[in-house]
Amino acid sequence: MQRSKAFTLIELLVVIAIIAILAAILFPVFAQAKLAAKKTVTLSNLKQASLGLIMYSTDSDDLFPMAEYGDNDPAHPHLTWTTNVYPYVKNGDQAVDSHGLTVCTGKDGLFKDAAAPSLDLKNAAVEGYYFGVNRLICAANYDGGQPWYDGNGQIIPPMSQTQIDTPADRVLIAEKGLNSSNDQWNYPWFVDWQFQYIDSIAHTPGDASTVYRDGDTSQEPSSPIYSPKYDTDCQNGFSDGNWECAAHPRYRYAKQAVFGFADGHVKAITRGGLKWFKNIYVPRSGITSSSWTYGWYYPQEPF
Repeated sequence: MQRSKAFTLIELLVVIAIIAILAAILFPVFAQAKLAAKKTVTLSNLKQASLGLIMYSTDSDDLFPMAEYGDNDPAHPHLTWTTNVYPYVKNGDQAVDSHGLTVCTGKDGLFKDAAAPSLDLKNAAVEGYYFGVNRLICAANYDGGQPWYDGNGQIIPPMSQTQIDTPADRVLIAEKGLNSSNDQWNYPWFVDWQFQYIDSIAHTPGDASTVYRDGDTSQEPSSPIYSPKYDTDCQNGFSDGNWECAAHPRYRYAKQAVFGFADGHVKAITRGGLKWFKNIYVPRSGITSSSWTYGWYYPQEPF
C-alpha cells in the first residue's frame, strides 16, 4: 500500500504554531522599523521648515516671522508663520481662505508629521500645524492691534536671530499635537508655559527650593497631574478642542518627539529630556514673571 505524502494534522498544527511564533516576533520589529522610517521623514520635514524660518529671518532684517497675527475679522485676516515660510520651501498645502488670500496652514508636504493623522487639504478653514514655533521667539499676536490686546493694542514683536543668546540650545520649532476630529482650528505654536515643563513638590512662587525637576515629565502616566489628552490629537471625543493636545509637544515616536533649534539643527528628544530653562526660555522684554509663560519659578533656575 502506497503511503500518502500529505501532512498530518499534527504536522500542520506544528507549522501553524511556528508561523504564529515568527509573526509574533517579527510584526513588532516591522512596526518599529516603520515608525523609525516615519521619524526620519519627520526629522527631514522639520529640518526644512526650520531652515525656512531662518531664511525668512535673513530676508526680514534678522526678525523671525510672527507665529500668528490678525483674527477672524474681515479687516484683519488670520495669517501664520507657515504662510510666510511657504515661499522658502515651496512644498506644502495651499488654499484660498474666506478673505480670498492664498494661505498655508501647515498640513501637508514639508509641514507634515508622518506619524500624525491626515487632514482635509482642500479646506483652508481646517488648520493643520503639525509643527509649532516657540512663541517667545515667534510672537503670537492673534487679535493683535485691537484695543483689548495687550492692554493697549500693542503687537508683541518677534525676536531676531542675534537676540537669541544660545541658538544651539533654544528650540525654534517642535512637533506638536493637533485637532484632527470635530474642531477645525489649531495652534501654530507649541505651549511655552513654564509650569508645563517643570515638576514641583509645592507651587511656591519665587521659591526655587520647592522645585525638584526641570523636564517635560509632568505628563508621564506616573505623574499625579497626568492627563491622557497629552497623548492624543484632540480626537476620540473626550479631548476635542483641548489645548492640552493641540499645543503641547507630541511624543509620537517611542516616547520621542522631534525639535528644531534656532541654529538650524534638529534632533529627537525623549520625553523628560526637554528643559524649559535651557531649551525654551528666552529672556525678552514685555513678559514678566507673573505671566503664564514665565510662571512661578522665573528667574530662578530649579535644581
